[in-house]
Amino acid sequence: MITSSEIELCRSPADLREFVNKLKQAVQADESERHRGIQKKGLYKEFLDELIPLSCFALLAYPDNYKVQLILGNQGYDAKVFDETGKEVDRIEITIPHNGAAEAKDARLIVDRGYGQIVMSDTGTDFAAMFQYVRDTCRKKAQKDYGNYTLVVAIELMPPFQSFKLQYEQKIKELVSEMAQIKFNAKRVFLLVIPDRVIDVNS
Repeated sequence: MITSSEIELCRSPADLREFVNKLKQAVQADESERHRGIQKKGLYKEFLDELIPLSCFALLAYPDNYKVQLILGNQGYDAKVFDETGKEVDRIEITIPHNGAAEAKDARLIVDRGYGQIVMSDTGTDFAAMFQYVRDTCRKKAQKDYGNYTLVVAIELMPPFQSFKLQYEQKIKELVSEMAQIKFNAKRVFLLVIPDRVIDVNS
């Protein structure tokens, strides 16, 4: 259901986001493909960890007459951005801090029994746990030379209840403040709160 030629196709930000949403719907409707996606088999790892956050970021960061292209491989960046004339204007490296071992275990449980691990926690605990993964990932990224590239650190959190929105916003501010203290070798650094919020970290 997913091929390298499809996910590497150069698209406008709006077209890229539409492609991602339609593919997610198609995968959701097919159990075998859904299970492959949950376990990040084949190209689903790139789709989930790179193309989905890229589609969210591009829609917020670039005009719709630009084109965005995911580039598969280990070349030090994940995507290229072209302006309305076709000139390359940016390269993007995307990273999603996460607990890989826990996610893999959870994926196996979901496929085997239909649901993952049951976790009881206080509101905001998921954000606190995410903090450490973001710190560790950012420190590792800071040791690499991204030169003139844009670095996007993407996180996905449960939306807060109304009564905890202020606490949630404060946590995001604290996270951005910590990231801003790290010296990255990159043109720009952004925190992407999936699906629709981008915060400039090094402005």
